[in-house]
This record gives sequence, C-alpha cells and structure tokens, in this order.
Amino acid sequence: MVDQEPEVTDGRTRRRRQNWRATQGAAIRLVGDRGFAAVTVDEIAAAAGLSRRTFFNMFPTKAAALFDAPAEDHEWLAALLREAEGTRPLWPALRSICTVFAGGHEDVLAVRRRLVGESPELEQYHRVAQGHVGTALADWARRQLPGDALRAELLARSAEAVMLAAFHVWQPDDDPAEFPRLIAQGFEELVPVFDLASSDSG
Repeated sequence: MVDQEPEVTDGRTRRRRQNWRATQGAAIRLVGDRGFAAVTVDEIAAAAGLSRRTFFNMFPTKAAALFDAPAEDHEWLAALLREAEGTRPLWPALRSICTVFAGGHEDVLAVRRRLVGESPELEQYHRVAQGHVGTALADWARRQLPGDALRAELLARSAEAVMLAAFHVWQPDDDPAEFPRLIAQGFEELVPVFDLASSDSG
C-alpha cells in the first residue's frame, strides 16, 4: 500500500505548491492561535511571505485557505486507490485506504475540527472542500463493481460517512493518531452490513 504523497520534480509546479502550502500553513497557524474572525487575508499573506494578490490567485476566500485540499492530497488519494485496484474484499480495502489517507493530516486536523464545531457555515464549507474524497472513493468502487452500481455506491458512501463520523467524534485536544483509529473502528462496526463475499464479485 502506498504510504506517502507523490513527489513533484517540476520546478515551477514545486514552487507553486510550496506557496500554496505556506499560505495554508500560515492560515492554520494564525487562526489556530487567534480564531477565525480575528485573522485577515492580509495577515495570512504576509505570514506566508506573499502578496494579497497572490493569495487570491490561490484561494477565493479565507475559509478556502483553511479547508481546501492541496493538489498533493488529490494525487496521494489517487495513488492509494490505484494501488488497491482489484483488491478483495472491498470493504477492508476501503478501510485501509481511508485510514492511511486520514493519517496524513495531523497538521490541519485540530484547527479544522475546532472551526467546524464553532460554525455551521464552516462545517458546510468543509464538507464541500473535502467532497473530492467521496468522489474518488465512488469512482474507485464503480471500477471494482462495474455490474453493480448500487453496491458500489453503498460501499463508497458508507466509507465516506465513516470518515465524517470519525471527524465529528474526534476532538481538537485528542491525539491525532486517534482519528485514523476511529475510522478503522467505524469500518469494523459496519462489517455486518456488507456481504463481503458478494462484494468480491465484479
């Protein structure tokens, strides 16, 4: 199983991604210290060593800087899914994918969890920003079960629901390692729902 994000060798792409990461890191750090309302876009840009214009070239809003997934996340999840192509049974394969992927976000987890607990608007934004995970899982499940669209959708959406439930149960002061453990537990709780033998057909 893939256990780390793919590397980027192109210099221009690397610099762009470094700026992106620096901006999100500054946003997470400042908002974590002072709260969402107390931090401005200008302060985030300055902390990242970039201009306001550059900030808005990368992020449409302050919330986006906190919640949008970097390109590396999309690529890392895609790599995990590619590695699991053809793996059976499907539910344990999804558990492995989701727990590994969740374990790579310790740097943003606590601030995001605190923000969604404080603001319904930010909770909704978080769901939209992380929608790429559910989409990728659903695409993967359909490839594994080309003749059973309903089961594929149930598998993928259930996996997505487990991740969301674990996120809401996990608390900002908890050990970040507890988050993937909660996801693994959630998958185990739902094992009886799925006929794993029939999920091997495809």
